[in-house]
Amino acid sequence: MKVIATALLLAVASPALAQAQSAAPAPAAAPDPARLAVARELADKLIPQGMYQRMMGENFNRMMESMVGSAAQIPLRDFAKMGGMSEADVAALGQTTLREVMEIYDPYWQERQQRMMRAMMGEMGKLMSTLEPKVRVALARAYAREYTLPELQELQRFFGTPAGNHYAHSSMELMMGPDMTQAMAEAMPEIMQQMPALVQAAQAGTKDLPPPRKAEDLTPEQREKILKLLGSKAEQPAKK
Repeated sequence: MKVIATALLLAVASPALAQAQSAAPAPAAAPDPARLAVARELADKLIPQGMYQRMMGENFNRMMESMVGSAAQIPLRDFAKMGGMSEADVAALGQTTLREVMEIYDPYWQERQQRMMRAMMGEMGKLMSTLEPKVRVALARAYAREYTLPELQELQRFFGTPAGNHYAHSSMELMMGPDMTQAMAEAMPEIMQQMPALVQAAQAGTKDLPPPRKAEDLTPEQREKILKLLGSKAEQPAKK
């Protein structure tokens, strides 16, 4: 279940992670100052102080717990297919669920997962809160490039209305609300059914590449280089 919880967390966060891990683009030209001034006001409304802390709070915890609970009800054979087990071995698993197996291995598995996720989300909320100012700056620059000054001013007028102000302060948090929680939980069986195809697609996309080297495949020079990169010293031959 620890693997499942981690996988689900990564699934939720994967778009942001993919952007963060991709090669950094060349610095873009500074946006128009007039547009940027309005865009900063919009960013302040869309990402109000403490928003990420609230997003990573109770609503997100409920979403993750619901998703993990749904994953636990999925037959083990679906996980086995994803792992590449033979059809005969998969069929032998029958309708046994992950929950049934985990309750034998760890009678406290459900409470353990809940505590782990709540602790992780608490720390994630703190981290994201420290990043809020940078996110607001980035969002303002993005808006200033994407929208014209008249469009930005129209958004500004909308966010100045009661409905617009309500939307600006709640739109992102609604993504972690009970409706999204239910939708994500209901989607878990379908997601697991598609996983084998996703794995096969990933394998097909790299089939023409040589396999990664193993430790025994490395030359002495390559081993020495890795040791230096890791801050270790090469083993000296034993003195006779």
